[in-house]
Amino acid sequence: MKNNGFIFDLDGTLIDSLTDIALCSNIVLKEFNLPTHEIATYKYFVGGGAEVLVNNAVPKDSTEELNRKVLERFKEVYDQELHDNTKPYDGIYDLLDLLHENEIKVAVLSNKPHEFTIKYVDEFFPKYSNILEVHGSKEHVPKKPHPSAAIEIANALNLECENIYFVGDSDVDMQTAKNSNMKAVGVSWGFRGPKELIENGADHIVETPIDIFKLLK
Repeated sequence: MKNNGFIFDLDGTLIDSLTDIALCSNIVLKEFNLPTHEIATYKYFVGGGAEVLVNNAVPKDSTEELNRKVLERFKEVYDQELHDNTKPYDGIYDLLDLLHENEIKVAVLSNKPHEFTIKYVDEFFPKYSNILEVHGSKEHVPKKPHPSAAIEIANALNLECENIYFVGDSDVDMQTAKNSNMKAVGVSWGFRGPKELIENGADHIVETPIDIFKLLK
């Protein structure tokens, strides 16, 4: 069991952050007199990082200059807001407790900007000493689904890629797992849904967080 490890996506997998992402984005869109979107629509905007989110949220005929300004402002607003609606999904703490008790190595890999990824892991999961690596989007590192960050994490954990379960809620996560030669685990409670996960190569679809631990048995 200790030869296995887990890499988790963050948003839509460990934490439900959609409402706050949508609210912050809509605040910025209003500032620029651009159309806003329903919260549910943002399920299809997220997953590729802040730049992809903004590109999806602004009108298709927007200029690169406008997109850059909206992106900069979104990062400012997202960093300032309290995020009262963001919280771990039900059962996540139970799962992490089990992984911690069994000394299973854990990492987090997100396309969310690195500073925000660190912030949320520190805020919600500070007691888990087995969370050994936390990586968000960095300027000179390719984003998921490129395998470089996932493979870097595997090396840091001193685990073989084929012994790692990559857990996420989107096509990007399943593709990252496949590109990295890891086991692709799709969560049914996230922003997308089982159909997208299966179409993108999920080896397992789990209905609850505890089902993730059961993969080790």
